[in-house]
Amino acid sequence: MTRRATKGIAAIIAVAALAATPAAAESFRLTYTFTFGGLLEADITGELQDDGDTVIVSAVENARLDGVAGPALSFVTSLADLVDRTDLNEPVLTLSGLGNDISACSDDTCVAEFITLDGVKQFLGTPGIYTSAAFGNTLSGGVNAAEEYDPANYSLERR
Repeated sequence: MTRRATKGIAAIIAVAALAATPAAAESFRLTYTFTFGGLLEADITGELQDDGDTVIVSAVENARLDGVAGPALSFVTSLADLVDRTDLNEPVLTLSGLGNDISACSDDTCVAEFITLDGVKQFLGTPGIYTSAAFGNTLSGGVNAAEEYDPANYSLERR
């Protein structure tokens, strides 16, 4: 192989490595207005994908309901993986609000403290949104709240 060919191959490898670099994490602001009027807000860290809509979520922080801070939600997974006990799906939110699949929880059991946006499993028969009583939601005597998800009440915006 000639020196010129070696330099050409090195350049191709360098370009391929740059092209394979993952997208940089960005900050987003999630808001959702429940039918009872409560406002859910959270700061999201994630990577916007090439489709310009899907965000693979790596962190959910500063979650609050009506301005009242909820618990730390340090465990983030897809609801599909949580239910199916797999590790096949990324936790995602979308800018469009369609196809969300995420559970942000205080621990890996996702039982006591959580926020879930369900656009895949559809436990309510349609897409749903769920929050735990420990998060600050005191609907129905303090039990977990679940309602049909309405994309018109959802916003995910770059910060």
